[in-house]
Amino acid sequence: MTAPAPAAESPPRATTAARQGDVSLDEGIRDIRRMDPAFDPARFTGYIEMVFRVTHRARMTGDIASLRDRVTPELHGELQAQCDRSRSLGHAGHVGEIEIHAEVTEAWHEDGRDYVTAYVVGEMLDYTVDERTGALVAGSKSSQDVEAFWTFTRPSGLNPWMLSAIQTS
Repeated sequence: MTAPAPAAESPPRATTAARQGDVSLDEGIRDIRRMDPAFDPARFTGYIEMVFRVTHRARMTGDIASLRDRVTPELHGELQAQCDRSRSLGHAGHVGEIEIHAEVTEAWHEDGRDYVTAYVVGEMLDYTVDERTGALVAGSKSSQDVEAFWTFTRPSGLNPWMLSAIQTS
């Protein structure tokens, strides 16, 4: 179901110029590896892609509760509110043919937390219909481009990553 991206607050970010480009990505990965030596951004992209699919499936089925251990409480509340709004309007979401690729673009450690942002790009079906009439309400029944930044966070160390923000263009 096509819906505006959750208006999650962006996580805190360092504002220095050193946080730009590959140098800061490498520094951020090194910072994360101080508490989690096995952290591998290339392997982490598989997790990001899985969470992308699971999140869209949950939105489509209305089972936002299934995301409780994968998203922050704030984002969970926003996704649930979107789902409830759609349901109250009699709308049904349809998602499919997800073909995406994720690439870690930022990594940093701040105030005892690790953060990773990934650029997610690809294509997917994502549309919403009125359940009563079947009329298209949002999106398109043909494959559409996907382009977004997904940010994950966790307490530093060997803790589970949770999706904290979704930013679409």
